[in-house]
Amino acid sequence: MLPQRIAYLDLDTRKVEIKDISEDITRKFLGGRGINMYLLYGHTKPETHPLSPENLLIVGPGLLTGLEGIGASRCNISGKSPETGLLGDSNMGGHFGAFMKRTGIDFLVIIGTAQKPVYIHLDGEGINVEDAQDLWGKSTIETNTVLISRYGPSSQSISIGVAGENLVRFACIINRRKNAAARTGMGCLMGAKKVKAIVVNGRKPIKPKDEGRFGILRKELQQSLNEEPLVKLLREFGSPFLFMLINQRIGMGRAYNGLSSKFSGNRNISPRLLKEYYQGRAGCFSCPVACHHEYRAGEVENEGPEYTILSSFGPVLGIRRLDTILHINDLINRYGIDGSSTANLIAWAIELFNRGLINENMTNGLKLDWGDEEAIIELIHQIAHRQGFGNVLANGAKEAVRQLGEETGKYFLWGKYLPQSDPVDLRYFPAYALGNSVASRGSDHLRSRPTWEAAGFSEEALKAIYGGRVSANPRRYEGKGRVIWWWETYLSLFDALGLCKLIAFHCRPGLLDFEFFSELIRYATGLDLTPEEIFAVGERVVTLERMFLVREGVKREDDFPPQRYFEPLAWQDDLKPAEKDLKLDRAGFERMLDEYYDLRGWNRKGRPLEETIKHLGLS
Repeated sequence: MLPQRIAYLDLDTRKVEIKDISEDITRKFLGGRGINMYLLYGHTKPETHPLSPENLLIVGPGLLTGLEGIGASRCNISGKSPETGLLGDSNMGGHFGAFMKRTGIDFLVIIGTAQKPVYIHLDGEGINVEDAQDLWGKSTIETNTVLISRYGPSSQSISIGVAGENLVRFACIINRRKNAAARTGMGCLMGAKKVKAIVVNGRKPIKPKDEGRFGILRKELQQSLNEEPLVKLLREFGSPFLFMLINQRIGMGRAYNGLSSKFSGNRNISPRLLKEYYQGRAGCFSCPVACHHEYRAGEVENEGPEYTILSSFGPVLGIRRLDTILHINDLINRYGIDGSSTANLIAWAIELFNRGLINENMTNGLKLDWGDEEAIIELIHQIAHRQGFGNVLANGAKEAVRQLGEETGKYFLWGKYLPQSDPVDLRYFPAYALGNSVASRGSDHLRSRPTWEAAGFSEEALKAIYGGRVSANPRRYEGKGRVIWWWETYLSLFDALGLCKLIAFHCRPGLLDFEFFSELIRYATGLDLTPEEIFAVGERVVTLERMFLVREGVKREDDFPPQRYFEPLAWQDDLKPAEKDLKLDRAGFERMLDEYYDLRGWNRKGRPLEETIKHLGLS
C-alpha cells in the first residue's frame, strides 16, 4: 500500500508524470481529503479562477480505501469551488475509489483543459486520454453503463451528466447510479475541463501489510457493528431512518425554507412507507453495513434516496408524495446535480415568489409555490439545461443573489456561499449551528455533525469523550465549541482514511476511536502512529483548510449562521410552547465561536496563529 503514488495529467499537453508520496507527507496527512488539501493549497492561488485551466481537479481515495470488510470505499474529489469560489471538496462512496487504488495510482491531479470532450482511462499500465464525443450529452447512468460495458467487470467509472456539461455551478459527479461527489460543484469543474468521465481498470486487490492481525481487527469491528442499535436501523431503512428521529421524534426538521419546523406531510413520506418501494439492499465496496436500497417507483428504478434528499424535497419544498421524491432522486442523479443545493435554491425561489420579490415575468411564466410538484420538476429540468429561470439558479447561490438583488440574500440559508446541506433547523441545537457555520466548504453538516448531542449522555461521560466540560443539554452553549473542535478533527480522519462517516455517526463512543485508528493503520500499512499523532493529523487537515480560506479572504463574520436562525420561527402553527420563541442567542454563539477558535489555535478573527502553523508542521 505504500508508498502512495500521484499521477499528474496535463490535458493541454497530454503529459503524464507519476511521483511517489514521501512517508513524511503520508504521516502528516494520511490520504484522501488530507493529501488532497495539501495538494490544493500548494498548487492554487487566490487569483486562480475556479473554471480556469490552472485550477486543479484532484481525485484522491483514502489511505485505506480498497481494504475489504471495514467500510473503506471513500474517495475525495477536490479543487477550487465553481459554486462558492472558495474551498471545493466532495466525498464519494461506491466502488470507484477502491478500483482506482487497484491501478497502483492513489491520486490523480488533472490540470489544463481538453479542446474537445474526453474521458480518462487508468489501468495498471498507464493513463490514456480518450475521445468522449459519443458520450457527451448522455446521462451519468448511461455513461457509466457504456464504460463498464466497454472495459469489463474489473472497471469502475465516475462521470458528469448534462448539468456538468452545461457548467451548472453545483453539478456533481456520479459513480454507478447514485454514489455522488455532490457538494461544491466538482462536476462543474470536470465539465470545464471537458472531462466527461474517468474510468479505472483495477485488477490487483489491495492487501493489508499484516493480514493476520488486520483480519482479527476486522472481525472484531464487524461483530461490534452488529450490536449497534442504530446500525441495525441503517441496514433496514438506509439513512432515511434519520427522518423518523429528526423530523418525527425530535421535530427539528427544516420545513418551507426554514419558515417552520413542522410539516404535516411527514407521515406521507415516512421511511416505513418508503420501505415498501425497496427491492433489495446494495452497498458500497465491501461494506459490512450495506445501507443502500434499490427501489422501484412506477417505471423509475434507482438506489436511495438518502435522508438529505427525502427531507430536502419533502419538508423543505413541501412535497408530500414519495413517488415524486423518488422520481426527483433519479432525475438529479441522471443530470448530475447536487440535491442539497438544488432543493435550497428552489425553496429560496419559492419564498421570493410568495413575497413578491420575483414574479412570473422573471420566472418566464412559471408560478412557484410550496409542494407544486410540476413546477419544481420543471425547474430541475431548466437548471440542468440552463433554460428559462433555471439558468439564473444554475449559476449557484452567490451569483443568483447578485442577479436578483442583495435583499433576496437574507432569505437564503447558506454559509460561505454554499446552501445549507443539512435539512435540519439550526435553532434547535447550538452545536449543530456552529458546526454548519465554521465548516470549511460552507454550510455543511458532514464536516462535523455531532450526533451524540441527541444521545442523552451525562456531563461526566461527555467530559471523558471531549476532554473538557460540555453541557449535557443540547440547547445550551457551554462547551459546544469543544464539541465541534473534536468532531471536525475526528471526521476529517474518516475522509483521510477512506472510511464511511455514516458508520461513525451511528455508533456509540469508544468503538471507532483513535486507538482503533492507530491499530488499523499499523496493520494495514505498517505505519506506526500513536493516537495522539493521529488526532494531530485531523487538526492539521482542518487548519490547512482554514489557511486556504483565510488566503481567499474568509473572516470571522463568515462563520455565522444566517440571521433567520437568530429569530423565532416565522410560522408558529403546530409549534409546542417551548418552540415558539426558540432562536439562536447571538452572545451565546459568539462564546461558542471563541471557544472553538481557542481550541483550534486560531486568533479571535479566525486566523491560525503562527505558533499553531509551526506546531502542526504547516509553515
